[in-house]
Amino acid sequence: MVDYLIIGAQKSGTTSLYHYLIQHPQIVAATEKELHYFSLHGDRPLWWYEAQFPRSGVRGEASPYYLYHPLVPERVSQCYPRVKLIVLLRDPLKRAISHYYHEVRWGFESLGLAEALAAEPERLHGETQKLQDNALYHSLNHRHYSYLDRGIYIRQLQRWHQYFPREQFLILSAEEFYDRPQTIVNQVYRFLDLPSYDIQEKSIYDRGNYSQILPEIQQQLVEYFQPYNQQLFTYLRRTFNWSSMTKPKSIIDYEGAWDNYAQSWTSTAPDYKYVGDEWIGQQAGAADSLAEYEQLIETQLIAPNIEPTDTVLEIGIGGGKTAALLSKYCQQLICADISSEMLKATETRLQGTEVGDRISYVKLDGLTLDGIAPNSLDVCFCYDTMVHIEPRDIYNYLVQIPPLMRGKRLCLFHHSNILSPLGWEKFLNDYPHNLLGKRDGTAFSIMTNEIMEKFLTSLGYEILWKNTELVPRDCIWLCRAPECQ
Repeated sequence: MVDYLIIGAQKSGTTSLYHYLIQHPQIVAATEKELHYFSLHGDRPLWWYEAQFPRSGVRGEASPYYLYHPLVPERVSQCYPRVKLIVLLRDPLKRAISHYYHEVRWGFESLGLAEALAAEPERLHGETQKLQDNALYHSLNHRHYSYLDRGIYIRQLQRWHQYFPREQFLILSAEEFYDRPQTIVNQVYRFLDLPSYDIQEKSIYDRGNYSQILPEIQQQLVEYFQPYNQQLFTYLRRTFNWSSMTKPKSIIDYEGAWDNYAQSWTSTAPDYKYVGDEWIGQQAGAADSLAEYEQLIETQLIAPNIEPTDTVLEIGIGGGKTAALLSKYCQQLICADISSEMLKATETRLQGTEVGDRISYVKLDGLTLDGIAPNSLDVCFCYDTMVHIEPRDIYNYLVQIPPLMRGKRLCLFHHSNILSPLGWEKFLNDYPHNLLGKRDGTAFSIMTNEIMEKFLTSLGYEILWKNTELVPRDCIWLCRAPECQ
């Protein structure tokens, strides 16, 4: 039995990910990282393939040609219909350039970059059909000269989804993996139902070096990949921060706003050691000091609701103030945020503490909760976050939370209420700075208790209590998420 496959994409960090994964004591290495059984060695018997995993344990391999080869999804499904599939997706522009120079290094490519890109359609013409017509056919052109075609990820994922349900896939950003390898590796361990493990050796494998490409080629690639990337983002309901994808200028840049906030943060008082400590709830009528605010959150919201066996998801961690409190009460804490800088700040804050090994981190895209395993959470805690999120986005999160819950399915939500006296004061102070839809990602949202109640009841949440006194400007709800069939 094979438990997992890293199926691609090529030149997207699959070699590094595989070598990091096999450091885990419960994962066993294959005889080779890339066995290519389902793409190049399908004529061999299955027992030969399984013999490449000589020891017992969690078994898998990484053959990045699997994602692109048209016959592999069906072949894998016939042998291992329940296998877990891991996909690393890299900016297709950068992937194409890296692929080209890889082929140059290995002596397969003699054309210049521009000539190779121009020659690709002719080189690939008819090759996919030949592969489909002859199970034993090996296409050198399909494997080596597919610089552009391999970057059309939407087609490849749709082909795989014909044979496997989406819950068997973990789709990761190669850029996030390069930036925060330990966090992403722990995310893979959770996907494989394994405990977290600190990887010791973090060398980057199979790194390629190449010179800056000409601006006209850069622009050509941006224009080529942009429509396919947009289709991919719509299909996955998430986005990737790729140079080959220009974001609409009108979008509210939550991610950039909070990244900038974290990067430019400086302490304004002696007791403010970490980003986010300055949020003491004074303007919200909740507290007059950091210590008083932390005591309110801990004694009134966390201690009565979190049990030692709980796995808790915190959406929107800021600088980790609430995470530090939550971690004292729960068994596992998943910190999720749209801002990479806020994730780094929280990780730094909690690093080395006795609870550090019980905390994992997930980078969100603002649209989905991808990276959180279904049926894995006892509690969802979202405090001091929805005050900045527009109602439609709040509703979007509420839709996605129930499938992630199990057991008591407890949810705590805190949002702004502009119809309260302090909320109206905040609205009047803020509105001139956010006209014509040009609002900063850190601005307060136009939200009310009535809107939230409508959201919760229409989605089937059981409202346990509603509190407008602890934080008079805002509203806090304790709910039970609906069970998903």
